[in-house]
Amino acid sequence: MKNYGLYGTRLLLSAFILLSGLQPSAQAVASEPTTLTLPSSIALALENNPAMKLALSSQEKAVWGVRQAKGYNGLSLGYNYTLARTDQAPSWYNNSTSKYPYSYDPTASDGIRNFPAWSDTPSNTYTAYKHELKLQLPLYTGGKIENTINLAKHGSAAATLGTTATRQQLTLEVTTSYLNVLQARNLTEVAQQGVDDLGAHLKNVENFYDAGTVSRSDVLQTQVRLANSRNNLIKAQNSYKLARYKLNTVIGLSLHNEAPLTDNFSSKPNSQTVDETVATALKNRPEMAQANLKISMAHDKVKIAGSGNLPTVALVGTETWTDTTPSSTKDRNSWLVGVNVQLNVFDNGVTKSEVKQTEHEVTEAQEQARQVADKISLEVCQAYLSVQEATERITNNQVAVHQSQTDYGLAQERYEAGVGTNLDVIDAELAMIQAKTNYIQALYDSNSSMAQLDKAMGVVK
Repeated sequence: MKNYGLYGTRLLLSAFILLSGLQPSAQAVASEPTTLTLPSSIALALENNPAMKLALSSQEKAVWGVRQAKGYNGLSLGYNYTLARTDQAPSWYNNSTSKYPYSYDPTASDGIRNFPAWSDTPSNTYTAYKHELKLQLPLYTGGKIENTINLAKHGSAAATLGTTATRQQLTLEVTTSYLNVLQARNLTEVAQQGVDDLGAHLKNVENFYDAGTVSRSDVLQTQVRLANSRNNLIKAQNSYKLARYKLNTVIGLSLHNEAPLTDNFSSKPNSQTVDETVATALKNRPEMAQANLKISMAHDKVKIAGSGNLPTVALVGTETWTDTTPSSTKDRNSWLVGVNVQLNVFDNGVTKSEVKQTEHEVTEAQEQARQVADKISLEVCQAYLSVQEATERITNNQVAVHQSQTDYGLAQERYEAGVGTNLDVIDAELAMIQAKTNYIQALYDSNSSMAQLDKAMGVVK
């Protein structure tokens, strides 16, 4: 019985530990934000999004690349160890004994000379150990090391600009996703209002029908319109959920996080001309600066390839010692200090081919920079026109919303007074919902287009 009780206790304890591990910790739950603003959402994305982490990793990698390039311009110390066996005595081996491991020795008890201590087998072989230390300092490389360092520095600067570009793109993505959630939420509210309005109107129509003042056709028309409104509400609710899922994914929150979003957006006028925005973009965009750096990097490659036609000079110092045993006893020691000069006299056109290839890389980089400039200019123009369009739509739809609300109220009054038709009420309600939908879309299109314009001009922090 005691064994069964102990087994049951262990089983319950194991189940408790397992269930505790499956439950989310209080710390994990507490880490989810209770409210979300646009700045806090951007901060979460910059901290959690994989794209930002990849960019930062590439930037750090480029920094180490610069350190590696600089390392070639300093002292280097190498150690070389060689273990060899041969059937010929090494030239440095100094011993008066015969090359044969055994010979006659009258002083020996058996008349045979003992095998040398440095050999462990009775065979005609020799064992040699060689140690070498080499110290080298480059004095002149034809500009290869210097331009390699410049290439690495330009690459590091380009990686830093890549991080900036990723930050700006991620900021735009978060802003757009955030606005899409707010827009979907407001459109859901408008769709819900349409359902509520038609539901209330349907009750009035049914009351009039029961009183015999309207026909069955009015009831059926209203029921069909209400069903269509509910269909629109279902779509709007689904769009809201999808927009929220995307925002949570971008900023690194759990998929079903429902922290409320603040809504402090309004239309922002743009006072710059399109030419001014393009000029600002070409000056500030990190992609443009990256393209110019790639041209500099291509020139660095040309200089590196051309260094093959120039001599290299290095200060060299070596110390070598050889042993007959793996001990530290030095049977022979030598050292050398001098200058090493190397010149590529003939390489069958290899260096020339490398130079020509890199010269074409310069041309490619220059043309790619022109492509980037054209792409940025077009991107700015598109965003600029979208802002202008959305601003005009906002003004137009504000008037339409007010007029449609007034018309809907009048249609209801006429219908209740018996001088209007049910179709007039349904059409007025449909026009009002459409006007409100257009206004909401124009408002958030304006903010979204303004965010795209800021990113296109490179003014996003």
